[in-house]
Amino acid sequence: MTLKKYNVYRLVIIILLSISISVSISLQNYYLPIIFVISASLAMYYCRKQLRTEKVLVDERDYQVAGQAARYTLYIFAWLGAISTFVLMALSKDNQSLFDLSQFIAISICFILLLNALIFKYLSKKK
Repeated sequence: MTLKKYNVYRLVIIILLSISISVSISLQNYYLPIIFVISASLAMYYCRKQLRTEKVLVDERDYQVAGQAARYTLYIFAWLGAISTFVLMALSKDNQSLFDLSQFIAISICFILLLNALIFKYLSKKK
């Protein structure tokens, strides 16, 4: 498969995925989009494996920039989430839903940071 054919297949998969998800959600079927996303991911993986080209698709600098972007994203998300958690807790004296939202944000931040630490440990031991 050539790079041009790969890009066409990738675009077709994305178009079909977006149409499928839109139709499913408009029909109030919320389980089918999960199946569609998994199927599209597998199709993209298969197309990527069939790709035979001498061109470099991804550069090492791309991975380095992606790592920096992920680090800054986690840092900013953690700070904003922590601040919003405390603000929502302060505002939730008479509103239980604000307190629940603050707890959800706090648990989400903890989960993402723990997951990041575990993945980092795994990848650092792997290399």
